Amino acid sequence: MVRPQEVKAPKEKIEVLAILEDGTKTRKGYSVALVKWYAKKAIAIRWDGDDAQDKGFPVTVNGYHPAWFVLPDKLTELYSKDYKELINTMRFIEDLDK
Repeated sequence: MVRPQEVKAPKEKIEVLAILEDGTKTRKGYSVALVKWYAKKAIAIRWDGDDAQDKGFPVTVNGYHPAWFVLPDKLTELYSKDYKELINTMRFIEDLDK
């Protein structure tokens, strides 16, 4: 099982901004992240895996690295509503950093 904080792929296209749901802690089996995908904010998900050897799903094409699956824009909008308060708090913190 791979912690979502360790998932960086596809590294040339994605930047993890925040882990919204850490399935390795909640034991839900999946993790959710707020990401920057091609310079646009989006929601990404992944299955965490069952044991220490399992990389979860998805993984990169070569199978070596755990990866994120970025939701389409329409689903990102819907899913963002569930995490609206957390995302708004993160925006507030970003504004403080400027």
